[in-house]
Amino acid sequence: MSKKVVQRVSFCVVLAAMIGFAGSLLLRTSMSGSIVQAAGGLTPQPINMPGFPVASATIEGWVNNNDQSSMRAHGWALWVGISSITPQSGGWPVWETWYTDTEVASGPPTARESLKFNQLRAAGRPINPFHQPRQFRHQLLRNRFAPALAAIDTGSQVVGFNKFDVDYSQFVWTNGYNNGQTLWNIQANWPSSTPIANRIIKPFPATAIGLKPTFQIVHGPNNQNGITVLNYWLGDLTTGPQNSTDPANPVWSTWKQCVVLNTGSGPVPSNLTCTIAGKPSTVSPSGVVPVSQFFNFALSATEASDICSNIQPDAQCPVKAGDYAILVAMHMTTREDDNWTWQTFWWNYNQPFPYGPPPSNVMAPFNNYAMCTGYSMTVNPPNSPQGTNVLCYNPYLEAGLTGVNGVGSNCMSCHTVASYGNNPNNPGYPPFTGPTSYISVNVAQDDVTYYDCQTTTDFSWFLAGDIAGGTTPPKQPACTTSQAAR
Repeated sequence: MSKKVVQRVSFCVVLAAMIGFAGSLLLRTSMSGSIVQAAGGLTPQPINMPGFPVASATIEGWVNNNDQSSMRAHGWALWVGISSITPQSGGWPVWETWYTDTEVASGPPTARESLKFNQLRAAGRPINPFHQPRQFRHQLLRNRFAPALAAIDTGSQVVGFNKFDVDYSQFVWTNGYNNGQTLWNIQANWPSSTPIANRIIKPFPATAIGLKPTFQIVHGPNNQNGITVLNYWLGDLTTGPQNSTDPANPVWSTWKQCVVLNTGSGPVPSNLTCTIAGKPSTVSPSGVVPVSQFFNFALSATEASDICSNIQPDAQCPVKAGDYAILVAMHMTTREDDNWTWQTFWWNYNQPFPYGPPPSNVMAPFNNYAMCTGYSMTVNPPNSPQGTNVLCYNPYLEAGLTGVNGVGSNCMSCHTVASYGNNPNNPGYPPFTGPTSYISVNVAQDDVTYYDCQTTTDFSWFLAGDIAGGTTPPKQPACTTSQAAR
């Protein structure tokens, strides 16, 4: 059996601007950006995947046998299931009907704080409140957009939010976990005799799904004639860092290849070159692509203003109404197994898909994304200090993190330590600099570093960081890790 992993911490607060979705989905509309209204409002829909959730025993079998083929097939089936447009999804991909982190934090649809969301949903629009991905917030507080939208070194144009299916959301609401005080009361009331491994919230249901859709902003047709020069990832997760000017810290703007994205109707200038590490280069773009190669939507004036004022305050912020948010990456996790399943997707261009192409039933434009899966922290054997580390990170999200070897990371090892509390040793993200990616409360050093004096949150950084981390904690007793209950 693969070992059950336990979880960990985060402390950043989501500073999310609540903005309505006022753009057009080019999957269904013309390049003119005309808006398609969903009749009867927008109600969260279940994943369109027969047989979901897959039995935990089946997934454990894949893990124990290192059956990468079955794990990848499952990851693609999940991708099909969330990107499908069903008769009930109002013309949107299923995942766009789901609740955002902002909605879940505000309470169920019957809560007074949810009124504004209900009004937007009644208009048939997804709710997409942009904020910086948690990975970047601590290092981007003072960074600003560069004059050209694709020329800043720190990834500050990578913006997004979380999406949760109904079962994930309802679980949070039913248990009051959207209230930070509820979580801190749990932490304060553990009897001193409670073993560290048992200091955990209730487990999510097997049907719970969490997403982190991640976007970049590109010029619309009325901004810079619709021309954006956009860097893209080349290679797989092992070779890709070498296609950066900084292989050890390959944030997206250091990537040495680019493409021209044209949302306008005019010609593309012939003298364009890639901007690499914030500087002009002599490298020519690899090609010209339309915005329809990405899942995308056009920004309203309110959305553009909110991105500038709430994410990157700057009098010269270049984001304008009519610019596009293009999907460049997405993390996806499901609670089908005790350790959850982990897959991540990123836009792929000008090369074969690094780990195999999407199946034919993935509809455009979602068939333009590559995928890796990480259903364990190590293989041969799985989830063991003696195993070989699993590599599964997202180039747009983990490459270039300060103090973390993001290009040596995987999702499960990062989320297994999601918790809140007052352990002074806890560094936040695992650094991924040691010989093994295996992290467990049953390993003495991991216990002292990550788990002592903490309450773990079943792999949820949303609960650990955004809810508990967004609440002023009550006074905590001093943490003495050497004397903590084992």
